[in-house]
Amino acid sequence: MRYRWHTGSIAWLIHRITGVLLTLYIFLHLYVLSHLKDLDSYRKMLQLMESPLVKLSELGLLALVLAHGLNGIRVTLLELGIPSRKQKTLFWYAVATGILLFVIGGIPLI
Repeated sequence: MRYRWHTGSIAWLIHRITGVLLTLYIFLHLYVLSHLKDLDSYRKMLQLMESPLVKLSELGLLALVLAHGLNGIRVTLLELGIPSRKQKTLFWYAVATGILLFVIGGIPLI
């Protein structure tokens, strides 16, 4: 028997993966903040923030937040009574909105 991936299954998987990655990010963020105790370490961190790798990771964080947030809105709408047959349409609206917001939000980050 072969499993067929449906839109709901893919949305579920995206939501879980982005949730785990955002949780890991929060721990990393708190770790970095806890090590900024003096002016010298703060200046070093500001220099690091200008590197292209950090800029790229900020774009990744934006993508994670958008994917998780918009998928959460989709799940909430389904829980509030929107018929589940609309799940595929809601998913593609969330994808289109996410791409649009990613482009708009990514331009200042670059």
